[in-house]
Amino acid sequence: MKRFATTSRRRRPAPARHRGHGRAASTARRTVRPGLAVALVLTVGLSLGGVAAAFFTSDGTGAGTVTTGTLEAPTDVTATSTPGTGDVDVSWTAPTSGIAPDGYRVRRVPASGPAVLVCGTSASTTIAGTHCTDEGVPVGSHTYVVTAVQASWTAVATASDAVVVGQVAQAITFTSSPTSPTYGGPSYTVTADGGASGNPVTFGSDSPSVCTSTGTHGATITFVGAGTCTITAHQAGSTYYSAAPAAQQAFPVAKAAQAISFTSTAPTTAVVGSSGYHPAATGGGSGNPVMLTINPATTANCSISSGVVSYLKAGTCTIDADQAGDANHAAAPQVQQSFAISPAAQAITITSTPPADAKVGDTYTLTATGGGSGNPVTFASTTPGVCTSTGTRGATITFVAAGTCSVTADQAGNADYLAAAQVGQSIGVTRKAQAITNISLPTSPTYQGGYTVTATGGGSGNPVTFASTTPAVCTSSGTNGATISFVGAGSCTITADQSGNGTWAPAPQASVTFTVAKAAQTVSFSPVLTANAGTTATLTATASSGLSVTFSTTSAPAICTVSGSTVTYVGAGSCQLTATQAGNANYLSASSSATVAVSGDSLAPTITLVEPGNETGTWASISCTGAAGKICVTATDNVGVTSVTIKLTKSNGRCWNGGTGSSLDATFCGTPIGLSLVSGRWVTANSLTVAGNSGAGSFTAGNTDYTLEVRVSDGTNTTTTSYAFRVTAA
Repeated sequence: MKRFATTSRRRRPAPARHRGHGRAASTARRTVRPGLAVALVLTVGLSLGGVAAAFFTSDGTGAGTVTTGTLEAPTDVTATSTPGTGDVDVSWTAPTSGIAPDGYRVRRVPASGPAVLVCGTSASTTIAGTHCTDEGVPVGSHTYVVTAVQASWTAVATASDAVVVGQVAQAITFTSSPTSPTYGGPSYTVTADGGASGNPVTFGSDSPSVCTSTGTHGATITFVGAGTCTITAHQAGSTYYSAAPAAQQAFPVAKAAQAISFTSTAPTTAVVGSSGYHPAATGGGSGNPVMLTINPATTANCSISSGVVSYLKAGTCTIDADQAGDANHAAAPQVQQSFAISPAAQAITITSTPPADAKVGDTYTLTATGGGSGNPVTFASTTPGVCTSTGTRGATITFVAAGTCSVTADQAGNADYLAAAQVGQSIGVTRKAQAITNISLPTSPTYQGGYTVTATGGGSGNPVTFASTTPAVCTSSGTNGATISFVGAGSCTITADQSGNGTWAPAPQASVTFTVAKAAQTVSFSPVLTANAGTTATLTATASSGLSVTFSTTSAPAICTVSGSTVTYVGAGSCQLTATQAGNANYLSASSSATVAVSGDSLAPTITLVEPGNETGTWASISCTGAAGKICVTATDNVGVTSVTIKLTKSNGRCWNGGTGSSLDATFCGTPIGLSLVSGRWVTANSLTVAGNSGAGSFTAGNTDYTLEVRVSDGTNTTTTSYAFRVTAA
């Protein structure tokens, strides 16, 4: 055991460093250097199984012992990286001799840059095993150094071989392929496997005019055109994986198929010679028109023009429908539509008009048009006892007896036309006709007149007979009804008939119509031609028709008036009187006039009552009864009163102006006050009122005398009177 002495500066000596094979001291003694106040002697005892405590005495001296040995370094340091993870597995072999280490420190030494302790080791931390994993190692080349640690001694192993942490290559492999890719068809979801980086594989189209890439990671491929679709796949790299090289998938996108569908229903009743079917069809998405043509095998049977099919012959008509393609659409397969064309019916139209009055012995030529077969129309008689059919195709019909003649028309068919349905025509064959002509007319037919009618008949020799269809206007009597009497005014219609015999048919009835005029009448009227005003007379007159007469005047009412048959002579002048018979359904109106000279009126009007008049009292007692405060006059005349005026004078010579209030003044005395006729009395328009003694011209409430002058006129004669009255109080 080796001992050594040292001088201490009152600090614990740093432990000895041990590198590689350890250096050992058996005994150490530490003494105080000369000049120090305290010197310690340390004796340290070291055991390879541990570090013994060392103590210094209070005087700074002490001693200890240590057992020496060798700390061996680990061997076979290896480092292995796990691709794509950044993990490096480090392993080593523990020393097989010497002092057993407390643990190990692991240091990663990059190709450039500082070394770092890894695997959880540090300056104060070790690991016990012989293996560890260094995680998250940067990409690059590294070596690893493992150090055995025993207390403060270390033994460093030889560095491992360089280990490279690199990026793992990635590759993309397509795992899908489209099923029948077609323009406009279902989209295609592309899939692919990529590398282990975990990044998604993304897709894009390198041919956007043929296909587009959308959706998550661009995986939805839509076919937008026909051609070659090229899809490129990419995968990004990561720390430990490089980006995958782009991969491509290319495939052809077929043109879209087109299909033609007839949208029109083929006719089921097509017949030769007609047309009208408009075939129509829809095609595919190219937008090219669907071309409709007649199949070459059936062009003899039908044709098409401006979209309308015409039916030419009986058989089958086939229509071909075609549609061209384009860059994205294939031509549509041809579609056909076929239908049958039946033979056409034929119709016969008889174009000749039968005689309206066919007679025995007459002939009639039948004509008719038929159908499209071109075969002739032939005729026959089904009533040979009445008519016969002869000549070309039986068209000449001869009427041999009276009755109904029935004829038929027929037309044969051929391959394209059916035989025409038989048509017929019936003709009535009658006896010979006779007619009535020259029916005579009366001269100036008038009510109560008459005449003898004549007419010319037909060849039967039978007489023409007459009758009236308007018996209220004219009557028929006498031999064969020829005596016509006019019994009323209006429209008279006379009919003429003639019977037939075995040869001649009865003549159609003939008639004449004429107007029977009203009869004229006269009025006898002879009134007395002179009269005095104020008198009346009863008028009389007679009409030759015996109808009643009415009277009227055209003179002014101031001269005469007429009421019924009474005339009143009012004033002097000429009274024009007229007697009129207005006529009726059978008589014209008539009238007669006369002029009566009316002498003037010689009688003056009579004043029967004046209120107030020669009275004394209050205004209330002397006023007009029923019209308080007013002046009233009642007068009569054989002709009629035409005007009434008054003048009211106060005892002081002042006169009332007839207005409202109580104004009196001498200036009013020269102007009479006119009264109005009201309910048989002549009354002042305004009431007299009392105003007290407020003015010289006022009515007063005391004992006041008034003079009332009244003047009544009938237009010719005048009556004047004067009254005095006193007003005693208001």
